[in-house]
Amino acid sequence: MKLDHIGFVVKKIDDLAQVLKAIGFGALTRPVPDHNNNVNASFVPIGVNDDVYLEVLEPIGEASVVSNFLEKTGGGLHHLCFEVDNIEKASEELEKMGFKMVSSPALCPAYDENLSRTCEGTTKISFFLLPNRFLIELLEKGR
Repeated sequence: MKLDHIGFVVKKIDDLAQVLKAIGFGALTRPVPDHNNNVNASFVPIGVNDDVYLEVLEPIGEASVVSNFLEKTGGGLHHLCFEVDNIEKASEELEKMGFKMVSSPALCPAYDENLSRTCEGTTKISFFLLPNRFLIELLEKGR
């Protein structure tokens, strides 16, 4: 597994974009809607080689998967995302170890669109809740 991005939830992407710019990070990608989860997502590279990202999520309406988190916490660190070669196999292994799957592997074309990735397949993601109530995401990039 390789760290791909750190998920951060905010009320408005534009507000955090200004803060990130002020502390020296580049511009966020334009917000791309993920209608499966009712969020807008933007990315900014934060790794030394631009290989790790900060993903900034804002809800699209009250039905958003991040609305409850935002209401309870006011926003902030939401999840860590790890790239895997085979999401189905990695998901099965985490379930066998007792991690709770909260979202089974599903297509995520918004990831590819947001990072201007052209690939033959579509990126897939799944989410797991760890025993300490921390959320991790698995990501298999489209090839």
